[in-house]
Amino acid sequence: MLGAIMENNQITNFQEQKIKKIISEMGSIFYDIQFRNEFYDRSENDYEDILYQLENNFIDLANRAYKLSSAYLESKNLPSFLSDFKNEINKYFASRNDTLSSKYHDESGDSYSEFISSLWSYLSVFPAFNDNDESLLKRSGLIYLENILESSSVILEERKIKPKNEAEISRNVKFVTKSVFPNSQYPSQPFLKTAKCYIPDILIPSLNCAIEYKLALNESKLTDTIDEILIDVKGYENNPDYKIFYAVFCVKSGICTRKRFYEIWEEKGFPQNWKGIYVESNI
Repeated sequence: MLGAIMENNQITNFQEQKIKKIISEMGSIFYDIQFRNEFYDRSENDYEDILYQLENNFIDLANRAYKLSSAYLESKNLPSFLSDFKNEINKYFASRNDTLSSKYHDESGDSYSEFISSLWSYLSVFPAFNDNDESLLKRSGLIYLENILESSSVILEERKIKPKNEAEISRNVKFVTKSVFPNSQYPSQPFLKTAKCYIPDILIPSLNCAIEYKLALNESKLTDTIDEILIDVKGYENNPDYKIFYAVFCVKSGICTRKRFYEIWEEKGFPQNWKGIYVESNI
């Protein structure tokens, strides 16, 4: 009897972790699709092929999430709840567009996936999935924001900008973040007096995050700048409004590999709420 209970618990834990992982992957793909639809040049040769592949990946994951979630709910012996779940989710598979549909959240100013939101509305009644709507939207918004930041060089190319300084980069990226997150803003005054090297270029209050851009023309400058920002970490502890900090490094192509950058970042021991983003650009 004890062995059967332990086995059932292992199966349940596996299902819960697998469902969460798949939904997280879906969120990332969804915002990549949204970003490409809004900001990429549709005349590019591979635009349609890449978008089609992303959409296929999303729908494939949606099917897997549906099957896993159905099995999970069935194990809970809630036939009426399971029936409602299937009726609700199946409507999204009626067409490709329905599965990929998005909605706009007025309070946060973020777009989100209706399909993912519907999944969570059923799963969140269980402790393992107990994320409220606000935290789900915030997590989804951060995924979208990171896609934008990682695509900084694409934004500059589309706007035909060859940046000469950090302010020029942040000003053009701000054009995009402002359209996605309407409350995105430039700091009107120094963010914190204790900050010497990390002075945010963009603040997004709805996501409680701050973003700073840095330029680096060689690896030595890159590592020195990372060290300088590390000094400022203490100055941002326990900030009442901003909890997540991005340092986006726009670097000259070829000075460092992406893998090497993230190895350097990890070695410095930044707190989990500090994220470095590496972007190669034509500077």
